[in-house]
Amino acid sequence: MISGDIYQIKYSEENMIYYKTFGKQGNKTLVLGSSLGTSSNMWSNIIDDLAQKFFVVAFDTRGHGQSQSLGLESSSVDQYAQDVIDILDNLKIKTFSYAGLSLGGAIGQILAIKFPERVERLILCCTAAKFGEPAFWHDRADKVLKQGLNAILEATKSRWYTPGTAESDPFAQSLLDELLTYDPVGYANTCKAVADFDVRTQLSEIKCPTLAIAGTDDLSTPVFVMQELVSQIPRAELVAIQGAAHIGNVEKPEAFKKAILNFA
Repeated sequence: MISGDIYQIKYSEENMIYYKTFGKQGNKTLVLGSSLGTSSNMWSNIIDDLAQKFFVVAFDTRGHGQSQSLGLESSSVDQYAQDVIDILDNLKIKTFSYAGLSLGGAIGQILAIKFPERVERLILCCTAAKFGEPAFWHDRADKVLKQGLNAILEATKSRWYTPGTAESDPFAQSLLDELLTYDPVGYANTCKAVADFDVRTQLSEIKCPTLAIAGTDDLSTPVFVMQELVSQIPRAELVAIQGAAHIGNVEKPEAFKKAILNFA
């Protein structure tokens, strides 16, 4: 595995956004955004190959990974997108391509809507313009605050992966193990941010070329949900990866990697 360089943007002595860079900075920039409940480690099974072509920037969303301290206060997907801009400003990068999965895809949609002059190409993986009804996310937030993250572990596993994957794939299991290290407050606040996210009426504002990657076995954002997303984005196309569940790059890394490299 290529060793990434680790950086941070300091908002205060305690609160920082962490990100890693991989590859040669002279190459085109590809930013990677991760799902709810994962850090930038989610991409580690394909990041080496992506870094052969791109200067890759992978960040830990507030409340996740090494950015957990910034998740202990209420926030929004708009703020997560602004964090990405702050990171790229810190690196003095003006334009970039962006690939995000689930929550990471929501962040990508906000970036393309609010900062169209900066996003060259957009890759939306296993995501949506609205993630179901807000009550679901508020109930999940309440559950982890009262019972801890272990209370949602089995349900999360069944949505992230197809049956048996976690038991047979150490990388898949490592992401579940990482989830249990998170502060329930940060996770709950992210759930509330997801509950408020809804850009269905703004999708036509996304003008950059867009690739949507869906998993045929994804229970959280099924293919038909991503088809609806693509139908509203003017320059979008859809690829469905056979046998992939919600964190599709874990189970089908070659297919995801190929789709990203061919498009970005």
